[in-house]
Amino acid sequence: MFSRNNNPAIRLPGLLGRTSLLEKADAFGVPFVVIKNPARGGMYTVVAKCIADGPWMQDQEQIDTWVAGWSRVLSALGADAGLVGGKAIVDTAPDPGGRLAAAEQARRSPAAPELAAQIMDECVAAYPASSSENVTYVELTFRARDLDRKGNEDRILSELSRRVPGLIGRLSAAGGGAVSMVTAAELPGIIRVAFDPAAAPFLEQSAILSPDHPDLAISWSDAGPVAYQDFWDRFVHDSGISITWEMFGAPTAAIGALQAAPVLMPHSDFARKRVALVFRPKSPEASVKASESDANSAIFMSSQGKKRTTAQQKLRVRATEQSRDEVAAGAVVVQFSLLVTVTVTSPERLDQAVSTMTSQAGRVPMRLRRCYGSQAAAFAATLPAGFVPWEHTVIPDRVREIM
Repeated sequence: MFSRNNNPAIRLPGLLGRTSLLEKADAFGVPFVVIKNPARGGMYTVVAKCIADGPWMQDQEQIDTWVAGWSRVLSALGADAGLVGGKAIVDTAPDPGGRLAAAEQARRSPAAPELAAQIMDECVAAYPASSSENVTYVELTFRARDLDRKGNEDRILSELSRRVPGLIGRLSAAGGGAVSMVTAAELPGIIRVAFDPAAAPFLEQSAILSPDHPDLAISWSDAGPVAYQDFWDRFVHDSGISITWEMFGAPTAAIGALQAAPVLMPHSDFARKRVALVFRPKSPEASVKASESDANSAIFMSSQGKKRTTAQQKLRVRATEQSRDEVAAGAVVVQFSLLVTVTVTSPERLDQAVSTMTSQAGRVPMRLRRCYGSQAAAFAATLPAGFVPWEHTVIPDRVREIM
């Protein structure tokens, strides 16, 4: 505050520091935030917020309907002109309990019996330990020149506003529950809590007690950490210490509708946990070429050698043939990966958090590995902040695909 810096803001670190926020209203007049990233000719990101019901206490028919709806969401990604990539980020944390405390105090009668007041106080105190916050953010990033060749920002925002209602409808049909677009007033607080988990109860109290004072909300320029250190195996930021894992191989078996629940569910060993599914869809034309190439490669590899075809080769041939049939029926090929970030508030809890996360990941047929040497970038990739990892590599994408 007293330095010579002309702009004493607490900006986001690294590549996120160049981003800025814009706001636009959709066709129904509902505002939503647009994250502008000037890198690679300009990229624009929209973020949807889903409060899902979850699969528990649901019959199998309802779950199958949601899964089919999610497949339509992924298919629509390949048909979206200008789409760079998408993410589905499941953000979980123990609920700080501010909402219940504020609601209870507002409704408590001065003439309430002492025993009833004592019981309510105990319930409010126990609420953060017995409940959790569970939100899913769906992020879509578009390239500016594909939305408008001349790069006119007004036309780009207008095009995004036309696409937002369709996105909300598809997410609702896919089990998104209460789906809404994140606004410019909400997003800085979401990012701030990720960097400073100890600030979550104070920000929640501020939002509850001062809903009519938008000037008290955090600005995008102050959403970053006061300080951070990117170590080889962890990322230290304000009141949190985080570790991020990345899926380095495809799942070894089919994953059922509820099989990944241990990885997605909140846990008391973590102050916060984010599971980010990162999608890079191909266009319908590129999907046909990729599926045909994969099928031909699988058939060729299975026919090589004098030994009999292994079970793994047979499985790969069947999988590529099924993929080719689905693409011919209208599906698209989507490259995907998975990142898991866990955050604790003290170094003493770090080892227990790593052990818990390793145990949870072992119950799902996927291989995770800690992002050694790139913890800060991996942490940013799990935030709903418009960070697309493959757009910031030193080697161009086309060269990497050839290699």
